Amino acid sequence: MIRALLAALAALALMPAAAAAQHGDHGGAEPGAVMVSIQFAAFTPPFVDVLRGDTITWDNVSVRQHDVAAVDGSFNSGVLGGSATFARTFDAGGEVAYYCTIHPFMRGTIAVHDLLLDKPAESAVPGRPFPLHGRTALAPGTPISIEADEGAGFTPVASTTAGADGTFGVQLRPHGSGQLRAVAGSQASPAVTLLVLDRKVVATARTRRGRSRVDVRVTPAGSGLVVLQLHLKERFGWWPVQRATLRAGRATFSLKAPRRRVRARVVLTLADGATPLAVSLPLRLGRG
Repeated sequence: MIRALLAALAALALMPAAAAAQHGDHGGAEPGAVMVSIQFAAFTPPFVDVLRGDTITWDNVSVRQHDVAAVDGSFNSGVLGGSATFARTFDAGGEVAYYCTIHPFMRGTIAVHDLLLDKPAESAVPGRPFPLHGRTALAPGTPISIEADEGAGFTPVASTTAGADGTFGVQLRPHGSGQLRAVAGSQASPAVTLLVLDRKVVATARTRRGRSRVDVRVTPAGSGLVVLQLHLKERFGWWPVQRATLRAGRATFSLKAPRRRVRARVVLTLADGATPLAVSLPLRLGRG
């Protein structure tokens, strides 16, 4: 049994860990690199929040010729044919409106900030730790306050400082869904929405023909990551042996049945596979 469990643990350790958070909506690009598509008759997205110092690249994905011109005359890409690109770095705060001079109805806006919060990719659970990250163009060490609005206005809920690499992060314990923003002096980031759900994990197990199966149901239903843990004396406590992605709030684990009865549980986590959001009641796996 121990050899089988250690083999499973080794396989789990080789699995690539999901990123705990990604910066902004950059489609997998590096932080500071933002893409805007020039469609047949529109810029997509038409409104973009960026950090001071970020670079935006416009990519003409249509068969039409277009250009990208600032309303205030501060830049003009010139004519862009199909597949052509234009890039510009924004070093001053404020909003910059632009349009296509060839098709003046095509318009967009760039909002340049000193603080940006990453949009939470997952929901949180009331009272459970939830990591929040962001980027800043402010000097390292600048105090940053995180404020939440759950319906009665923004109030401070956490504090941190700007890092040397231009990032910052905090752990929150939210109570309800609402808006979050980062504030430093007179500067405030655009608000992002955090959904907070009181989720419950129910796990049932059965052993048949030498294999154990664990069925998981999470309510309210939704996506997420669940981890099957066994209580192993040789590992001094709970240890992850399998991961699964929820589909419509359900998942199934299957493993070789332990030769002796062991305690098991299922943990709903953030995408990092480590930060717990909800835990099932313990159950027993194995023969006998």
